[in-house]
Amino acid sequence: MNSSGLQFTSMTELLATCSLTEQQTRQFEQKSLDVVYQSLKNLQGSAEKARGDLEQQYRLLMKAGELGNIITKSSKFARWKQNTANAALFYADFEKVVREASNLQSVLNIKYENLVRRADTQKRAEQEAADKRAATITVDSTMRAVRAKITPRELVRKVENDTPKKSALIFDIRQNQSDAIFYNRSEMITVIQVPYDMIDSSLTFASFRTNLAVTQRALLARLSTSDYVVLMDDDGPELVNTSPLPKSKMSFLFKALTQYNQSERLRERPMFMEGGFKMWKAQYPTYTKNEQPVTPRSIPSDELDDVISAYHRNYPMISEIRYPDLNTMRPEPTAQTPPAPAAPPAAPALNRQSTIPPVAMTQRPMIPPSLPSSTPPAPLKPVAPPTPPIFPLLDRTSKPSTLPERPIDPSPTRQNGGGEVKRPPLLDRATKPNAQNAQTSKQHEAQLLSIYDQMDMAIHRVVDDSTRNKGRGVPGAVGLFNMGNTCFMSATLQCLFQTPGLAEVFTKKVFVSKVNTQSRLGSKGVISAGFASLSDMIWNGTFTAIRPSRFLQLFSDTVYQPLSDGRQHDASEFQIFLLDALHEDTNQAQRISFEQNYHGGAGIAKEAADFLKKHYQFSLSPVNRLLGSITVSEIRCLTCGASSATFEENTIISVEIPSNSSCSLDMCLRSHFSQTKLDGDSRWNCPKCKEPRASTRTSKLWQPPPVMIIHLKRFALFNGDFEKNTAAVTFETARFDVRPYLHEMAPAEKPVYKLYAATLHNGRLNSGHYTAVASHLRSDKWLRFDDSVVTPCENFKVDPSLAYILFYKRC
Repeated sequence: MNSSGLQFTSMTELLATCSLTEQQTRQFEQKSLDVVYQSLKNLQGSAEKARGDLEQQYRLLMKAGELGNIITKSSKFARWKQNTANAALFYADFEKVVREASNLQSVLNIKYENLVRRADTQKRAEQEAADKRAATITVDSTMRAVRAKITPRELVRKVENDTPKKSALIFDIRQNQSDAIFYNRSEMITVIQVPYDMIDSSLTFASFRTNLAVTQRALLARLSTSDYVVLMDDDGPELVNTSPLPKSKMSFLFKALTQYNQSERLRERPMFMEGGFKMWKAQYPTYTKNEQPVTPRSIPSDELDDVISAYHRNYPMISEIRYPDLNTMRPEPTAQTPPAPAAPPAAPALNRQSTIPPVAMTQRPMIPPSLPSSTPPAPLKPVAPPTPPIFPLLDRTSKPSTLPERPIDPSPTRQNGGGEVKRPPLLDRATKPNAQNAQTSKQHEAQLLSIYDQMDMAIHRVVDDSTRNKGRGVPGAVGLFNMGNTCFMSATLQCLFQTPGLAEVFTKKVFVSKVNTQSRLGSKGVISAGFASLSDMIWNGTFTAIRPSRFLQLFSDTVYQPLSDGRQHDASEFQIFLLDALHEDTNQAQRISFEQNYHGGAGIAKEAADFLKKHYQFSLSPVNRLLGSITVSEIRCLTCGASSATFEENTIISVEIPSNSSCSLDMCLRSHFSQTKLDGDSRWNCPKCKEPRASTRTSKLWQPPPVMIIHLKRFALFNGDFEKNTAAVTFETARFDVRPYLHEMAPAEKPVYKLYAATLHNGRLNSGHYTAVASHLRSDKWLRFDDSVVTPCENFKVDPSLAYILFYKRC
């Protein structure tokens, strides 16, 4: 199968597979016409289920057409059509088969022609690029060695004019981000807005992702697929030998993305924006927008918006927090103390006015403009340590935090080794007066339940009459209507609904007790209420299929607007956004910050226990305790042997596919959990040698979770379009043993898993189709979810080239 999702390259090749064999033809000619007609209908039904796979659909329709010809040419046909009720239905079905096959043939002819044209174009582009590389290899090597900056004009020209086209990921680390980059194709130039006060010398990739806003966090997955990674400040950084000035915020972020990053491997060394944002705005004012917040909606579009607005109005302390200027509390820097950066201004309250008129719920939800990403306020401690979740689950992200609520250590040491770094005293933001009491807690509960009820009523209002007339559905086997390229959401939700643990937590009776309304990174329970309402409706089985348009609008308003723009999107990206939002909503930890200063080696088991103890005081929710995989990355100096260990947690393990034809999941995971060499610009700053040294980095799984989710990275941006790796990836379904990927000193308790769900993708990202297969949480019977259609499957059997996200649970 090629990158376009087509198995063949011409109609001639396809037609050779569309005919019945001679033996099959003779067998059908000997059967009664009623039996042949029933077989025609079965093939017709199978063709409808194959929607998205145009070639398979066409193949089935052509075989159904041959059965129709067998019926019409039979000597029994004249008598059969007079004496049977099937005759009238036969003519209608046969005509439909012929019509649909004819339409598909026209579509496939166009696709095959485009495929040939595209292959020729790509071949020419590759040849031109090869010639260009061969002609400039010496010059390019020299530039790589000495040039680390790129101007905005150069970057945009590479994205728009290079053959093949390039993609870029920009990290905006300015203190004032009221004006921001806005490129109309966000998949080509993605911007991640980084809170200024998040960056210091203890920053690792794990802590960076942990403290990034939920609206930005999932975008980090684009690191490994972007051609250029660019760091941008206001004026452009000061460089020393092509590297940022030591002990600067730019250098701390640079090391977090390169040395202390075990999750997303970069294609090239990060570059720096020459002239910073000021030069970008001067050269591309059309690609710049003002991020100042808008005012609240004056007229809610429906009752759900009304109760959410009231919820935030009644509890403004949840989202509007102000702190004094930290600069007034910091001493003058000394020779040993690097100057402390100024604290960012307090983030203005977010307002949400929209001039978009309310829409009827039967229409596609209208999404208001996206909200600004501003510097998030510091997190708060709950009034008392909450009770941990009732089931033993693990967290998702390692949290060596840079936030100012950590206890002040008189002599803190640098994370992952390095010399001692003196720190000025920091204000403890965890002592904010807490106005919450028993009465306000009840009010919180009441309003969250009101959000839940309004979501339930909104979904009821848009249920189709055809669905109402079908009676009750099967609990846990309710379809989700496609509202226009929303199959990426439907397939993901169906797998999560069948995930053990989530279905028990996100219910009307339970979710309210898990929400931490003081969390600065979550939605204060709004997304949890909407998700719980949707989950309960699935498990109530009131209808055979529902239309989750209001949940999509709520998700867009609250978490990430671009995913509901009517285009097809990446299911894994949506899943990360959703799980992060649910996690932050229900994070009941006291958020006690800590720094990792582990050395690995013989004492790594003791260090892991220390990490987990501290980690769960910073991050503890039902989501990450259920899905969080703990991994460890050890860096070892090749000169002196000094080492450092960093622990990290993820709710989804994303792995590269090391082949374009076929491989196994075992190969993908062994490649992911392997050793890499840090050399050149990526050398490790060895704390013993006191200078950058060539080193090795080894990543391993330390503690697998109760539920393990593995994402196969099939999509990459190439020449302005998403290319898909259609390699057949084989995987275990009954006994998946994770011991080969565990650290040799990690505990190996219950290392065997079995598959319970999978997200499948057929076709290309922009023109494909997502479906899901899952084992019913209560009956263990396999089901196939194709938007609104849910059908049983006797056994789990899918094309290994379609598998995209695999869901495993511990045996």
